[in-house]
Amino acid sequence: MRSRELFDKSKPIDDRLEQLELVASRLARRTNTGKSAMITPYPISSATFGEDVRGPVLRYMFPCDGVVSKGMLRFSRKPKIPVPINIDITNEETSQARGYIVEKQQIIVKPDLAVKAGDCLTIYISPDEQEKVTEVWISFLWIPSVSDVVTKSFLIEELDNVMLEEGN
Repeated sequence: MRSRELFDKSKPIDDRLEQLELVASRLARRTNTGKSAMITPYPISSATFGEDVRGPVLRYMFPCDGVVSKGMLRFSRKPKIPVPINIDITNEETSQARGYIVEKQQIIVKPDLAVKAGDCLTIYISPDEQEKVTEVWISFLWIPSVSDVVTKSFLIEELDNVMLEEGN
């Protein structure tokens, strides 16, 4: 099978160069398209058990900038009296907080709190004296900033090889 010729050789060289420049400019536009990658959030979690759980139930220090995006809290049973929860992020200069009132056994929250390297996260529960909390499960997702993410470049052939290796 014979391949198709890219340029009509009967045309003058100037016309062929013009056509070549057009093809090159179109290819150059294609290479400037945006690339996207997934940045996997890191889970921060804790489970606390006791006869009367109250106060801090999760503490964490962030090693780099990012955002605390989403969280979930689960009690062993639905509270009879709503339980206040506080999310505090502190450092030497500032602090920020979010508060929630939990009336269900399980809740999802989206605090969207920006954090800097060295910030400390503390999550507190403050149940009423009549409400005995015996078990608290808590988990949050933290997304590091793009500047702190390690980038790995692959050639298409390398990606194909990795996919084949994982498939076996």
